[in-house]
Amino acid sequence: MDDVVIRPLTALADLRAVETLQREVWGMPDLDVVPTHHLLAAGSAGGVVLGAVDDAGTLVGFCYGFVGLRDGRTLFYSHMTGVAERWRGRDVGFKLKRAQREAALARGLDWMVWTYDPLLAANARFNLHKLGARASRYYVHYYGEMPDELNRGVDSDRLEVDWSLRSQRVDALMCGEMPPPRDDGVDALRLDIPADFDAIRRAEPSRAQAWRLRTREAFQRAFAEGYEAIDFVQGAYVLRKNVSGARE
Repeated sequence: MDDVVIRPLTALADLRAVETLQREVWGMPDLDVVPTHHLLAAGSAGGVVLGAVDDAGTLVGFCYGFVGLRDGRTLFYSHMTGVAERWRGRDVGFKLKRAQREAALARGLDWMVWTYDPLLAANARFNLHKLGARASRYYVHYYGEMPDELNRGVDSDRLEVDWSLRSQRVDALMCGEMPPPRDDGVDALRLDIPADFDAIRRAEPSRAQAWRLRTREAFQRAFAEGYEAIDFVQGAYVLRKNVSGARE
């Protein structure tokens, strides 16, 4: 059977499996792993831990988030989403995010945020193109120095995405339908990034850091001028001015 079941993870054994999967996905040292007791506590206080389980009962993916407050508005913060390497490219991440959206909506929330490395093309395409999120907030060296295998050697800059959970576009994407077109407009910008930033980081850390600094400046300048990242197509971000300030 080539499919997974998405379900809440509340049992200690399941949460311990999340610890193991964190090490596998990110190559994390033990000190950086979100521990079982934290996941258990968060889940008992409005947080959500969801797992993707294969037909053998093995955990092959998970996502973890919690309810938060920003500027007087309640939001859902999606902190981690990870999928075992052998299951990537098979829509497991999409199914997890769709279930996470449903969990947030069930809590009366319509706004979700999370961060990711803006130089990872696959993540950019997933977040902006496949899920329909948008981004206009950039964090410089957000986590400081990171020792795990996926982040070691370059500044930990992050792009934060806004996911408008009840928007027409997101509704369509979650149902597998064609979303309404986005008008890029005359003020649209294109920001290209490497096709495989991880390969550059492993082979030439100094070149990877140069990419980080160059794109950091470009994002910060664009966001300061009122642009937001609305899509990722053909290896590049599409940025458009948000005149109204409204979320789609």
